[in-house]
This record gives sequence, C-alpha cells and structure tokens, in this order.
Amino acid sequence: MNLLIELAVTGALSGVKVGISALGFAIIFYATKEMHFAYGAISVAAAYLCYWVVLSVVGPVGVILALFAAFGFAVLMSVAIHKFVYLRLRSVMPVVMASLGISLLVENIVQMIGSPDTQVLVYDNLLQVVDFGFARVRVLELWIAALFLAISFGLDFFLNRTRIGQGFAATIEDPEMAELVGIRTARMRIGAYCAGAALGTLSGLSMLIDTGLRPSQGFVLLLYALIITIMGRGSFRAVAIWAVLFGLLRSVWSWQFPTEFQELAMFAVMMGYLIGRDAWDRYKRNRLTPLPASVSASSVVTGGV
Repeated sequence: MNLLIELAVTGALSGVKVGISALGFAIIFYATKEMHFAYGAISVAAAYLCYWVVLSVVGPVGVILALFAAFGFAVLMSVAIHKFVYLRLRSVMPVVMASLGISLLVENIVQMIGSPDTQVLVYDNLLQVVDFGFARVRVLELWIAALFLAISFGLDFFLNRTRIGQGFAATIEDPEMAELVGIRTARMRIGAYCAGAALGTLSGLSMLIDTGLRPSQGFVLLLYALIITIMGRGSFRAVAIWAVLFGLLRSVWSWQFPTEFQELAMFAVMMGYLIGRDAWDRYKRNRLTPLPASVSASSVVTGGV
C-alpha cells in the first residue's frame, strides 16, 4: 500500500509538470483554433537560451537576464509566427505544415548551436528532498505543484471574474459574435500566444532543472500537451484535471502491470474516453422527447383553424 501511495504522489506531480505546458497549449488552441505544432520546439529553445545566458553571465544577474531572455524570446517568436505566418495562410493544413516545418527548423538550429546531449542546470536548494512519511518529494516538485495550482485557479478567476477574461472566454466560444459586440478578438489571440508561450517556457525551464533537456524533447512536450488539450474539450478546468490524471494513471499502471505498455495503455484510456464522450454527446443531441398525443392533436386543430 505504501508503494501505491508513493506511486500516486509521484504520478500526480509528474502530471502537474505536464499540466503547465498543456494549459499553455490549450490557451493558444482554444482561442485561435491554430495547431501551433512549433510550441514544443520554441519552449525547449527558450529553455536552452536561458541555459546559455546563465553559463555566460555568472551570479543572480545572469539568472535574471536569462529569464528575461527566455520568456521574451518565446513570446516574441510565437506572436511573430502567428501574425506573419499563420494569419497569412488562413487554412488548417497549410498552418499545420508550416508549424511542423518551423518546429523542425528551430530544433535543428538549437542542436547545431548547442549539442544533442542532455543539458541540465543544477540548483542544490531545489533538489533537496522533503520526507512526508508516505512519500519523498523534492523542493522543486513542490514549487512546480504550487505554480500549477496558482496558474489553474488564477486562469479560472481571470476567465470568470474579470472583464478582459470574459472577453477572452467569448472569443473562445464564438469569435464572430464576440467581434460583433466590440471585443477585439485579434488582440485576444495575441494575448493567448503570449500567455501560452510563457507557460511553455516555464515548462521547459522546469525540465531543464528537473531531469535535463535535449533539443528533441520539444516533440514530447508538444505531444502530451496536445493530447491533454484535446481531452479537455474546450474547458481549462478539464485540462488541469486530465493533466493530473494522466500522470497519476501512468505511474499507478507500473504498480501491477509491465511498464513497456504504459504509454499504450494511457492512449487507449484516452481514446476510449473521447469515443465514449462523443457517442454520449451524439445520443443527447439525437434524443427527441415525443409530445403527448393530446398536445399534438390540439396543435393540429389550432393550425387548421
């Protein structure tokens, strides 16, 4: 039982790490309906930029400059791709192909400037272990969990309690109607790219400090974020919940089952959920409640009169 509890805690914390990048991708996709497949590569490139600046400028000043450089690069790069590439293509497949091409280009540039080897930033204070009795957790993981909760609740408050957030929610729900009532949807989309890029960079930085980072890991970051975004079906709350469940199920699976089938099992569960949810939605839409015979008869008589 202790092993199961430890696996559950480890899995939930793993899901939280994925959840930050998933929320970032969901903000972009729900607001713009653009498959921004360069998301993972840009996040990893921003983390690498942070790594290079930290190595070049020693001390706290170097860390501050590195963070500004990483977040600034990701935000500016993402907004530029949206404005000067995606908006000019104006259809799904060209955007997908362009984003894949940009992703490969960014990944190869990072690999040529740096190396394909794993790079890691080590901060001993963040790697200290806290023993809760039922599980041992690093300080870094506690910070990431706290950030995830703050982002999730902050996003929910922003969407439901602020005027700009309600305009953003309207842009997600019906951009044409939002435009008609005076909401500047173009600015909302740019804001979505800014927020999504920042969260992607935060996820990349956590990977850089946690397990190390390679240029090719942008695809893995994108893949998990994309899957959880699809599972969310337009709800940021669902994205946050599914991120935690994703990590939890992956970890608990290894308690009784072979780890070789871990990823396959998770994808099977998620595909089963999507298929079942879609079938249930179709059933609710197609279900018709027949009118009582007396009401039908009176309607016919009234229509005849």
